[in-house]
Amino acid sequence: MTDAVSAPLPNRAPYQRKPMLHRILLNLYIVLVGAYGLNTTIYLILRAIVGERWNIIGLFNSYFHLLILPAVILLPLSLIMRRRWLVIELAAPFFFFVSTYSAQFLPRSMNIPATAPQLSILSYNVLGDNERVNDVVTIIRQSGADIVALQELSYQMAEGFDAQLATDYPYRALYPQNNFSGQGILSRYPITTEEYWQINLGHQQAEIDWDGQPLTIFNTHPIHPLRGFHFEGEARTEEINEVLRRAAAATNPVLIAGDFNMTNLSTDYQRMTDSFQDAYAEVGWGMGFTFPNSPVMNARFRFLPPLARIDYIFHDTHFQPVVMRVGTDAGGSDHFPNYATFAFVSQP
Repeated sequence: MTDAVSAPLPNRAPYQRKPMLHRILLNLYIVLVGAYGLNTTIYLILRAIVGERWNIIGLFNSYFHLLILPAVILLPLSLIMRRRWLVIELAAPFFFFVSTYSAQFLPRSMNIPATAPQLSILSYNVLGDNERVNDVVTIIRQSGADIVALQELSYQMAEGFDAQLATDYPYRALYPQNNFSGQGILSRYPITTEEYWQINLGHQQAEIDWDGQPLTIFNTHPIHPLRGFHFEGEARTEEINEVLRRAAAATNPVLIAGDFNMTNLSTDYQRMTDSFQDAYAEVGWGMGFTFPNSPVMNARFRFLPPLARIDYIFHDTHFQPVVMRVGTDAGGSDHFPNYATFAFVSQP
């Protein structure tokens, strides 16, 4: 008797493998996104309660604008996937990002009086060891700015400005240094009084006669609070305290420009905006990142885009920003320049 030849069983492995892989990826997504949402929510709660009294909060304030960006994508994706608990865990970082930054991605218009005189400002950290003087001069000249606030002014840069920009900016208050503390102001209008001081890095205060209207301009550069992954905010706060003290005593309309070495999530930023308005937050478009210009920092990261907005121009209620933008050419600096135009809308 001959045994019947049994037919081979079909190979089901490829069909089983796909559902298994799908379950693994789904569980991995749930675990990772859940951990991300939970931790960012805990941070936001601690930030509201403790603030920068805990150094770890100050450290994360310097990077948190990047950490909450994924929530903008992950919450809608989790909603589509019908993962209710993930949506709940992602709600806090999602709405924090939306409430903080969404206005900067929407069309905005300012009601500027047609008769209001306008003043243009350029704030630019030129980098203390930057040797591309001609490139920096070109950026300044092409800006057409009435007033230029310069940080990290070196002797080489100052000599180049005196030689090449004397006609464009006949009024100059330049204090070059060899240690990244140099500051400088270039102006098309007379500088009637000016002062340079240094606590950690350099700062300036200048009175400018703008066609008969006296203005007080601060050019400031508080020290960076990060030492690797350790946060030391006291030194920066000390310098900002001094700027705020001087600005409060000014009797003229005030503009404050500079490299503040802070993000808009820091406590020091909140203290600045308690008294002055952030021009970019009012009329700028996008995140407005000014730092770093990665090829200057490290050639290995030449394709890394700017990651933080740490350069600002603040103003008091005498001014209304018309436009503000971040330049696309850094001229060899690790910072991109800030351009702003203000309308003078009220008398002191």
